[in-house]
Amino acid sequence: MGIAGKIALVLGILGILLGIAVTGIAALLPIMTDGRTSWEEAMLGIIPGAVVLVFSFFIAVIGIILIVVNRKKNAQ
Repeated sequence: MGIAGKIALVLGILGILLGIAVTGIAALLPIMTDGRTSWEEAMLGIIPGAVVLVFSFFIAVIGIILIVVNRKKNAQ
């Protein structure tokens, strides 16, 4: 059970970084291209990036919970 928590935490952190990168790049796209990319087109990247960000946050929280529970179980 201890390795599962670590794997979940690592995957959650990597997913959070991916979500931040995708959302940030998609949000900067209309600004950096001087309006050649519309906000509607940018939403095709912003929305999935935000979904990955939120989903990965919950995976990371689950990983932290598993690690804490496993440490408490080993301490007893």
